[in-house]
Amino acid sequence: MINLRVVSQMLRRWRFGQVGTAIALALLGLSATAPSSRSAEQIIITYGFFERTVDIADLEAFAQGEELSEQLSKYANSFGLSDTDLESIREILVQKADFDEVDVARFLYTTQGTRLLRSIKDIVQTPSRQPGIVAIRSGLILAAADDEGLTLLNFLKQYPTPAIRIDVGAGLDIAATVAETLRASERAIAFIETLSAEAAQQPQGRLQAVRQLVYEIPAYEASRITLRLPFRDVDAALYLPEPKSRALQLPNEIPVIVISHGLGDEGRSYLYLAEFLAERGFAVATLDHPGSDGEQVSRLFAGLSDNIVDEREFLNRPEDVSALLDEIEDYILNDRELRWRVDTRNVGLIGQSFGGYTALALAGATYNTETLQAACGPREIYFNLSLLLQCEADFEAADPSALKDDRVQAILTVNPIGSQIFGPSGFGDVDVPVMIVAATADTVAPALPEQIEPFTWLQTEYRYLAVAQGTTHFSVIKLGNGTMPSIPVPVSMWGDSPEIAQDYLEILSLMFFQRHLRQDTRYDSGLTAWFIEEQVERAPLEPLSLIQTLNPEALEQAIAGEGVTEQESQQ
Repeated sequence: MINLRVVSQMLRRWRFGQVGTAIALALLGLSATAPSSRSAEQIIITYGFFERTVDIADLEAFAQGEELSEQLSKYANSFGLSDTDLESIREILVQKADFDEVDVARFLYTTQGTRLLRSIKDIVQTPSRQPGIVAIRSGLILAAADDEGLTLLNFLKQYPTPAIRIDVGAGLDIAATVAETLRASERAIAFIETLSAEAAQQPQGRLQAVRQLVYEIPAYEASRITLRLPFRDVDAALYLPEPKSRALQLPNEIPVIVISHGLGDEGRSYLYLAEFLAERGFAVATLDHPGSDGEQVSRLFAGLSDNIVDEREFLNRPEDVSALLDEIEDYILNDRELRWRVDTRNVGLIGQSFGGYTALALAGATYNTETLQAACGPREIYFNLSLLLQCEADFEAADPSALKDDRVQAILTVNPIGSQIFGPSGFGDVDVPVMIVAATADTVAPALPEQIEPFTWLQTEYRYLAVAQGTTHFSVIKLGNGTMPSIPVPVSMWGDSPEIAQDYLEILSLMFFQRHLRQDTRYDSGLTAWFIEEQVERAPLEPLSLIQTLNPEALEQAIAGEGVTEQESQQ
């Protein structure tokens, strides 16, 4: 896959609005986001009335380590490209995406794949200036089938016309938007870090007491029960606390926590979290959502499904959780000891990515078709890939509030999606405590549009935003027992230290649900930037920011590069 770090660095270095930069972007294929064909021999670069031709053979020779051709050398001098820049370009040209032609073809013929192709049809064109959707799709498939594999250079070689035309003006507009979005995200995250650091200077409560609460030795073991959900023909796992010694009894009131996985994932990825919470006195359930789990992705790649998800899945997922709660209630009623202890009316949800959407819907967030339609233009996906999924939602025939389950009393969402499905009004309808956890290196559901801005839309009394440095969209997913993700994800996209993200999720989940399901106010001191900062100092953890309020106007000022005081940010 293309090295996003290198691309973003180069986008920041180059100045936008100059013809030379536009051509450089086209040469790199950044504005095309990847394709090529062995039939193509030239790249036709257009920028307004300006038009130049570059031989793909020259690019291939350069990518293979040869010196720049005379023509490319002139371009490099015009753009002021350094040796480091040229080495980065060479790396981008030959970086290989590990997908075969069957997987590529099946994805590109889905609704989501077609939407992605349409978003670049005005940038990558045939020599006669026709939109290149069919040619782009063919070039990608042919490149994936070739022995060289799917690389940017091989796409250019495989593009099925004598030449590939790149409209640099259209590409430049998108590149500028992406670069500005990156800068806005960096400013927003830096602003939140500043707020968290300032709040950390105002300690509350007793430090030692909170430490003991969070790090006390668990009194229970986790025992596993299998439940059957007939509605979707799937099993779910219920983890119950079991006293380690006969002298210890179960708590009188045991809240229930349900964990909802993301797209292409499954419940067992969160076994570590389920056992951690069950060992501390919660009843924890995990389940697979059949229409969006790993099996569904496998069905897509096997040619047994036409789309990554069906639009009905946006309704099925919340219904899955409600059906699971019904099954837990039935199971508990038939157990004399648990009947009076497990409280199925006091439920917490943990949702990651698509599971974050699921949790928000169950907590009362209502969908907004107007914001969704407005956001699903072809170019939006360049800086928010989660829109490829969100834009498939269809709620026209559904009741906006029908997905809410009153048993849900608190939710913790990790890298949630749903900004455009719910919009400001939908987030404002959530009336239970909410914690949103964002990752600074999330390229699927970026922190600014999917977590930080939606946090400012929440109106519920108790709300928390945690931002974890050095983590990605996939960092909290724990693979074990030889399992691998259904969607091939490069190792770099799991983050530098996913175990740190998983440790943080355990700690934040424990404190949040002890406070808002058990109403134990002693954990208030733990849910502060002050306590989090102290944990960073005492352990080799990546920085994590935690705030409880964020003024939307102050956020906008910070994004624009304007100074904001702490008082202004809280108002």
